[in-house]
Amino acid sequence: SQELKNDRGIVLAAVTPNGYALQYASQQLQNDREIVLIAVTEYGDALEGASQELKNDRGIVLAAVTPNGYALQYASQQLQNDREIVLTTVTKHGLALEFASADDALKYSS
Repeated sequence: SQELKNDRGIVLAAVTPNGYALQYASQQLQNDREIVLIAVTEYGDALEGASQELKNDRGIVLAAVTPNGYALQYASQQLQNDREIVLTTVTKHGLALEFASADDALKYSS
């Protein structure tokens, strides 16, 4: 039920072992920084279910891309063009360069 998807305790219990569960949380909790940080730390691709505001949060995005560079595709356009984030991502996951903005991809290929 929507009520349970908006229950912070239930959503925390769900995302702690399985960050993917973030996609089923209410929009309000998809904008809860603590919940999203736990989810993306456990499962980087959980960034897809985060609010637009948190997809533009450097700390959240760095937590997501550090273990899983492919999570860069879910970051805001601004952070896909952020040198530190892209460098952190491609250092461990070179093929994730595909998800950097086109301008950044050109800078890193030279």
